[in-house]
Amino acid sequence: MGRKRSADRARAPGAARGRGRREYRHHLPTATIATKLHLSEGTVRNYLSEAISKLGAENRVEAARTAREKGWL
Repeated sequence: MGRKRSADRARAPGAARGRGRREYRHHLPTATIATKLHLSEGTVRNYLSEAISKLGAENRVEAARTAREKGWL
């Protein structure tokens, strides 16, 4: 039973990011995404910056376009 709880905790940040990806797809403002995910705006900005960087994009629009082309959104 203890292992399941540990696994749930390990998944929690990824789960939040997964929900964030869906919110990102709808072009919501950072503040709205943060409120819906119960995260700070700074955390959402950091997650978005990390995703944009990993995609090699210059901005959110280019990152979304790249993700759509790869079938991720």
